[in-house]
Amino acid sequence: MPMWQRKEIQKMLRCGIDEIFKAGAAIKAGRLVAFPTETVYGLGADAFNPSAVAAIYAAKGRPGDNPLILHIADPSDFYRLAASPPAYTTKLIEQFWPGALTLVVRKQPQLPPWVGGHPLGQTETIGIRIPANQVARDIIHASGCVVAAPSANTAGRPSPTTAQHVQDDFQSLDIMVIDGGAVNLGIESTVLDATGEIPVILRPGQITVAMVEAATGMRLSAVSQPAGEKPRSPGMKYRHYAPKAPMTILTGTDEAITNYLANKKNPHILTINNSFPQYKNKINLGNSLDEIAKNLYAALRKCDQDGAREIYAQAVPEEGLGIAIMDRMLKAAEGRIENVC
Repeated sequence: MPMWQRKEIQKMLRCGIDEIFKAGAAIKAGRLVAFPTETVYGLGADAFNPSAVAAIYAAKGRPGDNPLILHIADPSDFYRLAASPPAYTTKLIEQFWPGALTLVVRKQPQLPPWVGGHPLGQTETIGIRIPANQVARDIIHASGCVVAAPSANTAGRPSPTTAQHVQDDFQSLDIMVIDGGAVNLGIESTVLDATGEIPVILRPGQITVAMVEAATGMRLSAVSQPAGEKPRSPGMKYRHYAPKAPMTILTGTDEAITNYLANKKNPHILTINNSFPQYKNKINLGNSLDEIAKNLYAALRKCDQDGAREIYAQAVPEEGLGIAIMDRMLKAAEGRIENVC
């Protein structure tokens, strides 16, 4: 890396350039390293080291059939890992990488059968992306590895958007944490199944259906996890993103929601547009979908810190990024939603 680039990176980081190279060396040596991406913090390890990958699952308490997303720093690695990807993947890579889009593809037959999942399992597909966060890409470069990196939280908990969130979840474990400040986006990448002729959204995110359709010239749709089939993407099968207290999503006017909450004792309210100023335990998620996405997980963790007993979240419009936000909210609420119009 040229000296001028090292200096520019140094200006942007809370962590130093030395930490990046130490993190890369740690991954290469088989250790776990938590680092920022533009979406959430990831818990990274060498994707081809079975002991390191097993350590990810053990640290998170992650079910063995829940796949991992592989993070690379150069598009050429995609074609080294993917087996005959459809032509439209090239358009998506050119349009959205580096960025918050994961492509699920069939993997090269010479790869170990477990790569992309638990070392004791087998997968026919792998999810791959190039993060937009410069720190993440520099760490991947420094490691010389393909890096498996699910979110750096214990299974089921709200994903981490700061280094402190990672430390809160893994304080008793030997994990190197690289502090790159708060993330930019706040929710996980869009996951797109690229194993067929038509792309299919497995998990919504910042890259929307309309954006993918514009890039490929194709119509596509979302899909839920088929019964009995191994999940091809994280976030499709298990309880995710959940606070400790039960959470309910509320749809309706401000007046109707106020009436609904009238008999609730000290509820914690997650609002949009700074609604419901009368409530003491209120967290405003933001005035735009971008702000709401960035603040959602931190707000859920704040509810835990405050000892919330009941959480009520104001629904957002299900359009554009709002589809991904509602996906995360519904998983955090285990599907509980009330229309109080």
